Amino acid sequence: MRAWRYDAFGPVAAMARLAEISQPRPGRGQVLVRVHYTSINPLDWKLVEGEFKLFFKSKPPAGIGCEFSGVVEAIGSGVTTLAIGTPVVSYIDPTARPPGALQEHVAVDAATAVPVEAADLPVACTLPVAAMSALQMCRLAEVKSGHRVLVHGAGGGVGSFAVQVVRALGGRPVATGSRSSQALIRELEPEAAIDYGSQRVDNWGGPFNVVLDCASTLGSHDVGVLLAKGGACVRTLPSIPAVAFDPLLNMLRPVKRYTLRLKPNAEDLRTLVGWLRRGRIKPIVTERFSFANAVQALERSRSGKAHGKLVVQLL
Repeated sequence: MRAWRYDAFGPVAAMARLAEISQPRPGRGQVLVRVHYTSINPLDWKLVEGEFKLFFKSKPPAGIGCEFSGVVEAIGSGVTTLAIGTPVVSYIDPTARPPGALQEHVAVDAATAVPVEAADLPVACTLPVAAMSALQMCRLAEVKSGHRVLVHGAGGGVGSFAVQVVRALGGRPVATGSRSSQALIRELEPEAAIDYGSQRVDNWGGPFNVVLDCASTLGSHDVGVLLAKGGACVRTLPSIPAVAFDPLLNMLRPVKRYTLRLKPNAEDLRTLVGWLRRGRIKPIVTERFSFANAVQALERSRSGKAHGKLVVQLL
């Protein structure tokens, strides 16, 4: 089968290659999924380039990609919950095994494959990483009904979901983004849309109960200006100082600071699939790429100019 892989850390444009590898076989408790769509996240190219290698099983040679949707093609022994032909969305947890969703077939534990409507396959692939990140950020910050929540970087994949998840939880989202992302952000219908390039942080409408820093660019001063006393800020990208010291410093701070450590799980994925089915969230897919041109999707993500979600179509 065909698969996008890398054999050494380095620039994604140079390292990512389309290779022929053996098709996996489902083991006990697993299903083999024929991948129809793979969603691209910044984490994908960051792993190729050697970032966060202390946190993830990304040592080359390895595959690329962590979230996908498709149809069950074969079933391993002991699987009773899924049938051949079932449309599903699933994920690869790169803290537990090397990535590899950007390929024609993937074998995963049946417990991680959640059934979806066939019509939702083109967008369901965006749920396991970006949407689940938004959900777990809200949970970490304890977003509650009526909370004013600032979503910083709402034009990106996680941010565009965060605005919707906040609303689904009863919160009141305010969204920031670049000038070029304002049309997309207005489509999400936050209480206010802010161009962070033209307004100072102290004019963003704070204080907020929660700040979701989906761009991971807010400094300590910014957080102090934006958060109400007792509030919480969650950022998406890990840094060793923050991961190590925030738990201790939070006991002394008037506000709490956290870094998301995404924990992919089927329960959250089922919640998101249910919200998708009921129209409570709507993935914003702005660009689609053919499988042969998947490296262009990775480069587009790396450029920092992409908005919403990027999806690679295999079939």
